Amino acid sequence: MLTVSEFESMKAIKGTFQLGGVRMNVYMYLVDELLIDCGPSRLRKEITDFLSTESYTQIILTHHHEDHTGNASLVPPSIPIYIHPEGIPLCRTRPRLPLYRRVFWGSRKPFETKGIEHQVKTKNHTFDLLHTPGHAPDHLALLEKEQGWLFTGDLYVMSQPKSIFAFESIPDVIQSLHKVLSYDFDTVFCSHAGILHNGRRRLEEKLDYLLSIQTQVIQKHNDGKPASVIQKELFPDRHVLNYFSLFENSPKHIVTSILNRETTHQ
Repeated sequence: MLTVSEFESMKAIKGTFQLGGVRMNVYMYLVDELLIDCGPSRLRKEITDFLSTESYTQIILTHHHEDHTGNASLVPPSIPIYIHPEGIPLCRTRPRLPLYRRVFWGSRKPFETKGIEHQVKTKNHTFDLLHTPGHAPDHLALLEKEQGWLFTGDLYVMSQPKSIFAFESIPDVIQSLHKVLSYDFDTVFCSHAGILHNGRRRLEEKLDYLLSIQTQVIQKHNDGKPASVIQKELFPDRHVLNYFSLFENSPKHIVTSILNRETTHQ
């Protein structure tokens, strides 16, 4: 299902999925003929129909994951697609996705992109590009200083995550949150939580939460507790996504990503 809402001079395009007990939204944003992300292939017909009635002259991808790039191979060659340079080789190949991600979002075909690192401009806006790894190595956030807008891709999603994917890094997310919060903005445009009018506060809440979790994990580790015990003490509950993903999404990865960074810095 695809729904479209307007906010000032832009359109927020929301796709909604539900499979089993897992329900999730994914957002694209169209502002001043710039399309931010192009959605998952499971919404190919709906997104293609929508874009056929809209004017867009360039696309920027917050990162290479299939829920953000699933329709990129359908974009006319005359429209440039931009991504952080680390994402270029990841987009040129068909991803080897776990079954649950193929079922939930759909896969995607390879496509060509252009590397971009500093700014993307439209007729009426200038977006500064902030490299914000942690969720993905090529992750970008887009800052429109004059409007106080920050497009965060998957940097936010929620304030207090109780589990993460195996490919994510809590220390890197912490660094990226510090980075974006050094700038002035208020409204956040998240790829899964939508438009957050108190977005800066929500990002601050997430940073405070992750710093607290990091401190607790390191302290328990220094007390001699193994990762499995730390996980059970801090995150005793399970979520349906943990089982649905066969634990590629798990509280374990919060603990291990912190301890792996701690070990390398000793």
